[in-house]
Amino acid sequence: MGSTSWFVAFPGKAEGPAPRIPVPADGVRVVHHPSGRPWIVADASHARLVVAGTGARRLALFGEFDADAGRLARLLDRHDDVPGLLAAAHRVPGSFHLICADGDALWVQGSASGLRQVCYARHPEGGYAAADSVEPLIDWSGGAPRPEMVAWGLVHPGFDYGLTDGTHWTGVHRLPADHRLRLTGDRADTRPWWRPPTGGLPLAEGAPLLRAALEEAVAVRVRTAAGLSADLSGGMDSTSLCYLLAGQDASFRSFVEQTVDPNHDDARWAALAAREIGRELTVLGPEDVPGPYDGIWDGDAGLVTEVPYGLGEPYTLIRNRTRKTAMSRLFAATGATVHIGGFGGDELFTVAPSYFSDLYRTAPVAAVRGIRPLARLRRWTLPQVVRSLADRRTYAAWFTQELSTLHLPRPATDGPTVGWGPALHLPPWATAHAAEAIREIARERSGEIRPQAGDRASHTAVAGQRIGGQRLGPLRDLMERSGVLLSLPYMDDHVLEAALAVPRGESLPGRGYKPLLKAAMGPTGSGALSRSTKGEFSMSVYRGLQRNRRALLAMVEEPLLAEHGLVDPDALRASIRDTMRPQHETAALELTLGAEAWLRTVAGRTTPTPREPGGILVNSYPVAP
Repeated sequence: MGSTSWFVAFPGKAEGPAPRIPVPADGVRVVHHPSGRPWIVADASHARLVVAGTGARRLALFGEFDADAGRLARLLDRHDDVPGLLAAAHRVPGSFHLICADGDALWVQGSASGLRQVCYARHPEGGYAAADSVEPLIDWSGGAPRPEMVAWGLVHPGFDYGLTDGTHWTGVHRLPADHRLRLTGDRADTRPWWRPPTGGLPLAEGAPLLRAALEEAVAVRVRTAAGLSADLSGGMDSTSLCYLLAGQDASFRSFVEQTVDPNHDDARWAALAAREIGRELTVLGPEDVPGPYDGIWDGDAGLVTEVPYGLGEPYTLIRNRTRKTAMSRLFAATGATVHIGGFGGDELFTVAPSYFSDLYRTAPVAAVRGIRPLARLRRWTLPQVVRSLADRRTYAAWFTQELSTLHLPRPATDGPTVGWGPALHLPPWATAHAAEAIREIARERSGEIRPQAGDRASHTAVAGQRIGGQRLGPLRDLMERSGVLLSLPYMDDHVLEAALAVPRGESLPGRGYKPLLKAAMGPTGSGALSRSTKGEFSMSVYRGLQRNRRALLAMVEEPLLAEHGLVDPDALRASIRDTMRPQHETAALELTLGAEAWLRTVAGRTTPTPREPGGILVNSYPVAP
């Protein structure tokens, strides 16, 4: 079983003694402050860690990038102030964390896309530490599980990232993606560092900039990966990345999934693209890899943990966990160390209906005319549409209203989704206690409820990326344990910024399918990139639920979620038995099963035993010399 990449970073001066909590020493690297105190402890088995220093100042990058120590040293020479230094370092192409030491202070910055998160905690006896995820800080901080946070994750389609700094463990906090962290020995401060572009570039000017950002993002992977594989679903997002890889003469194997649905046409379009770029394509049929919900629960052993579940947070994409494990091993068997995926493209290049709400403020007639085809498709009446477009509630007011109605039954049909986000609902098996737990969490940050961007359409795009970045964390860990890093160029900040620099109205469906990405790609792949359909997997999901119904019912026979008062077990089991459940309930079921798996993982956790002396004690980590 492979390892995952992670880091923990410490300020130059800390209070309190160093506790003895072990982590595996193999492959762990330690970088020190000038004083000799530990600064960074990291497993970089699926990441690069590059460090430069001058005097009492240090700068490190951790993640995917191709800058060397010389470039970082030059940045240190040119910038005396830390914010200026971090802004300059952020211009390096790729996806990474920035870690800076300036005297006794520690600065840590993740990515605006939310893929590179920043967490921090305080030790019970004094002193702070920062990390790229929750799990490395749990034992160091003496954290205890917070079942009420499980309720927060049951909401469908999900809360926006950053509405709470709480995590599933007491004492461990997560920063909003647009904030950086500053730690000293006895204080933790967070400060905003990123704002979305204003979106003022016309498509003709913005498309070449997006193309340049994508070329840079792909080049980073080509130059730094020992071996590459890539998704080639036949959709525009993954297909565009494969064209760019081939254009840089990269050697890689591409993969596409074929489902049980005879109308699913991903493989046909993927084959066309593979011929155009001259690369080998592997089609994974339903018989080649496990299907949805296969291998999650064993009647005798219980929760299947061949690949361990993480402790930090629930694995929300649980239906395909066994499938992704098998696929990752196939990727690794080709010699790939990095697998490139197209996650994040939909959020950047499709426009939410909330765009028309923004337009209504300045051009109400154009807004009503523009939304009419969508309204007919979704059977929204004109009075419904006009009332929704005219709703000028702030984000905070909208969120407060959604909190107040979480527990109400979902209406048979949803109204126009032109506000700050879709209507939020708890599943029918959630209890009143779950709803109240969510409201209590929200009250902790009631004065800090703010949108991810100034207008609703941009907010929806950024929020979608950040929700995806958080939910993909456990999947990336799973794939790393299976030997490959899941690399996501559309979640590089430079790509995000280039896409948002073009007004959202430039990507309206009337201009073609994903017109900004199509314009960026130009005449490249005129055949495969002409696709206007999108494959979906509902038939595979429903058959997977049917095939595994007995196992899933056994999983929730005595659910821990019910022990914590969060679900009605009879209602939950009734939904699993129901062959006619609505699609939104099927999606909520996956979130619920992921939450149950996390509670079981935590319940079966053993407390680490301190090591005997012999390694180097690094604040909380004994590391072999």
